[in-house]
Amino acid sequence: MIPDLLAVARRAARAAAAVCLAVLDESPPTPDAMAKVGKEPVTIADYGSQAVVLREVAAAFPDHAVIAEEGAEHLLASAGDEGARRITGVVGRVIGEPVTLEQVAAWIDHDGGPGTPYTWVIDPIDGTKGFLRREQFAVAIGLLRDGIVHAGVLACPHLDVDPADPSAGRGVLFSAVAGGGAFAEPLAGGEPAPVRVSQAADPGGVRVLGSVESAHGDPALVTAVIEEAGLGGGMVRLDSQVKYGAVASGLAEVYLRPRSRPDYRENIWDHAAGVAVVTEAGGRVTDLDGEPLDFTLGPKLTANRGVLATNGAVHDLLLEGLVRAEGR
Repeated sequence: MIPDLLAVARRAARAAAAVCLAVLDESPPTPDAMAKVGKEPVTIADYGSQAVVLREVAAAFPDHAVIAEEGAEHLLASAGDEGARRITGVVGRVIGEPVTLEQVAAWIDHDGGPGTPYTWVIDPIDGTKGFLRREQFAVAIGLLRDGIVHAGVLACPHLDVDPADPSAGRGVLFSAVAGGGAFAEPLAGGEPAPVRVSQAADPGGVRVLGSVESAHGDPALVTAVIEEAGLGGGMVRLDSQVKYGAVASGLAEVYLRPRSRPDYRENIWDHAAGVAVVTEAGGRVTDLDGEPLDFTLGPKLTANRGVLATNGAVHDLLLEGLVRAEGR
């Protein structure tokens, strides 16, 4: 079953990325013009992306459980004639057949059934502000088996295929399954190639990734950890689970995401796919206390405090730096 699981997830991620890019193609070209239309583009892309993902999942594994970010109730209540025309149009073009708003809504709300060991964890657009800025965003499809991260696929439409060669174009698909390694391939098509985390262990060269939005973490704590751990490779801010792909493929060694406030708990769809990719690439993912992320408690990581993803070699160094930084 493992190849079928990944084949479905990869096919679904490609379709969802196509929906997102089609919506951007139809949207105003500049940030100022985009701001004037508000959240409409990301709303259409979010719902359309989830619809095509769960269309694939429902067809292949109808009994598998689903935890996804969106629900169709708001779409049905607020789409109106124009919204219905746009979302059915873009979904229909991507899947190659006409669809109705009711079909789209049914796919969005597909949640499988009880009694299965498998749960699909879907974020149709991770990094909505990055999407609206036409910067980094991801379609994230994770798969839990008995509550443990089993597989993950990340479609990253704006990530460079080859950071050293801009002419190679953009769009990368990461995939991983437990015990099978992690792979990357061009989103437009191509052979998957294995990816591995960086082997860097010298703090002076360790590169850190953080969220673009300051509300998604604690920038002061991240800065303090970098100082306490003596990390000298610099920091880059990226939207979305693209950061997990960057760590998995050796573009950085650390992704640090503290809580933005004491009562905040992470959504599982913001991390499940990325955890699979980094772990299978040889990295390590825990919370800020060094505890494994617990995906068995529903849509939130209620038992965990923040997230730390690294190449493994510097993980303990970061945990020690966190203790000192939080004790300041």
